[in-house]
Amino acid sequence: MPSPIVRSAAAGLLALLAGACGSATTPEVPGVDPMVTAVTALDGAVWGVPNLDDDDEDGAVDLGRPDDADRATFGWDEAAWASLTGGRTLEVAFGEPVEGVTFWLDGAPLDDLSEPLVFDADDDPAALSVEFADFALSAPMTVTVREADGAVVVRRPVAARSAPLVLHHHLQAALELAAVELSAAGWGSNEPMLDDMEAVVGDALLSPSARDYRYDVWVQDEMEFGSASAPGHDLTVFVDSIRTGSDRNLDAFAEDHYFGPDVAVATWGEGRASSQDSFGNLEVSPPVSVDGVDYPFGRIYYGAGSERQQVTADLRDFLDRQAVQAPFTLDIGWLCVGHVDEFVTTLPDATAPRGFRVYVTETALGLELIDGLSASASIPQYRDHGYRTVGDLQSDTSMRAYNEELQLDGIEPNIEALVAELGLSDEELVRVPGLFERSLDCGGAALALIPATVNLAAFTGPDGETTHAFLPDPFFREAGASPSEDPVVKAFDALLPPEVERHWVDDWDIYHMGWGEVHCGTNVMRDPPDNALDALDLLVDLERL
Repeated sequence: MPSPIVRSAAAGLLALLAGACGSATTPEVPGVDPMVTAVTALDGAVWGVPNLDDDDEDGAVDLGRPDDADRATFGWDEAAWASLTGGRTLEVAFGEPVEGVTFWLDGAPLDDLSEPLVFDADDDPAALSVEFADFALSAPMTVTVREADGAVVVRRPVAARSAPLVLHHHLQAALELAAVELSAAGWGSNEPMLDDMEAVVGDALLSPSARDYRYDVWVQDEMEFGSASAPGHDLTVFVDSIRTGSDRNLDAFAEDHYFGPDVAVATWGEGRASSQDSFGNLEVSPPVSVDGVDYPFGRIYYGAGSERQQVTADLRDFLDRQAVQAPFTLDIGWLCVGHVDEFVTTLPDATAPRGFRVYVTETALGLELIDGLSASASIPQYRDHGYRTVGDLQSDTSMRAYNEELQLDGIEPNIEALVAELGLSDEELVRVPGLFERSLDCGGAALALIPATVNLAAFTGPDGETTHAFLPDPFFREAGASPSEDPVVKAFDALLPPEVERHWVDDWDIYHMGWGEVHCGTNVMRDPPDNALDALDLLVDLERL
């Protein structure tokens, strides 16, 4: 089990409240022994979340502090304890130690779990608690009440369990949109894009200066947002990529702006990162049901290619162990940067069978689009790609053949995988016109020629009814013309539902020419799902399959 490397603070403490719903108080049932009631309530699992946050906001490691306020005790209240009369005992036996799970008794860690804890009426109620250092852990134990002669009054197997980490998808309500502000000689400026975003989301835009992060603008690639929930406990989680070393570039972004009470920042994996360790390559679908299996939190998907184009093994193993979002892979070996957000995204659609549609780039539609335009039409922005007019593109037989090959060998197999893994119907899949170019810097792998419209930022409002899509302006038009006159804009607009408001932003110099788009340079913090506690039962059910 790979332990998380926690940025700026190691794992903190979590104490679980005993009882089916995390209550520390034994319910009063007339005529029923309170201790029997308390032990019976422990049947199954006692759930909590890893406490990887910084409750005292001192930026220091909380793990192992005996006075940590987060730790709570199991629910042996005085009424239950008083029922240990006539020589009765309470016995707590532990299974094999589990890495990342620590039990505490009266403020001290239990280093030896080989012998059971035995309590009687002469003892004070036991302050027994547990802490987790990771997600989806399970530590077995057995709680028994015995008579003086050793006869069992009640015995219950119990698993002290931490909730799984659930990553968020585009349909969840947005809380904040993050992007670094860059304006520097030789680099250009993204201020117009940020101004457009601020006009829509207002104070929900977080835009610190790129100077503070050594001009690293790829916020999406640095972190992935998620959450974990158990009765009485909620934790917001920032999965921090291994893409940068300590104290370099955006590595401190999550700690600077989010780390604190009820917010954790953790990393799985270490060492040299591949491009696939950037989180533009890690996405989550909306909720789906596939072959009779429900995934109420959606499914994780990420890209993989050659042996060098892989997500770090520690993170892959960690995501697999969470189980509830059943990760699957797409082939990104044909792409230069190699991220799934370069050719696929999801957006809400109230008219769709399951409330969303999957948008995938199709180069055949891109070729069809340019063939329908006047050859003399000027596209001055595309001088950066070696084209001045639409006719220059139409006559580029090499570009045409390359895109036809990409569709057949790169995109179509991924569409087949998406259909199979998400159970997509034909009407849930939307093909979007787009074109790629062969990158000599990447040995012939693909980069977006027309800014990839699917590489967008989706900001769903708190009402859950309106989603603002911040889209890369394709600039496939005369200089000075508005986006409404752009044929690429028109084509994509026609594919979107009315509840998605379109905002075409200028990402050309900083992002498009830097081998990315709007999604790559932004990140959206979202509300935890309303059904968060369902992840606990789902994890148990999946383990039984």
